[in-house]
Amino acid sequence: MAELAAADESGHRYELVDGTLLVVPPADFDHAETITRLTVWFVTNGYGTHQVLATPGIQITERTSGRVPDLIILRRRRDGRTVWADPADVALVVEVVSPGSERVDREAKPGEYARAGITQFWRIERGDNAEATVHQFRLGNDLRGEPTYLGHRAVLLEDLLASKPPELL
Repeated sequence: MAELAAADESGHRYELVDGTLLVVPPADFDHAETITRLTVWFVTNGYGTHQVLATPGIQITERTSGRVPDLIILRRRRDGRTVWADPADVALVVEVVSPGSERVDREAKPGEYARAGITQFWRIERGDNAEATVHQFRLGNDLRGEPTYLGHRAVLLEDLLASKPPELL
């Protein structure tokens, strides 16, 4: 993971999935605007700029997996030189689904985040001409006792941004 941290200084975004290095392309403008709006919403409603981070790294497993979600809310301040956040320090992960990332954002990442113990996961679906919908999940266990996200709630992004953020910490 240290080698990947050094590569991050190039300005590219990388994810490490089961030892395979993935290059993550830049977000389109709508995607970036959605993340900016959520960041401003959290910060103007009491979350510190040290807690609300766009495109941070999360160390999913010790050596073989690290993801770069669109937005996270940290439970506590981290060292500014840290590249990979410990999942125990992450209260919320937000992923914005983009063309080409549908399966990963809907299936792979939620499972990884749940197994890492991240308590809340939000997935934002953007329709072609429809309003964006925020799907909110809380960590629970499936019938076998495995960690998974439950308690699905869907809300339009505009309605979410017109309300106060939930207490995550």
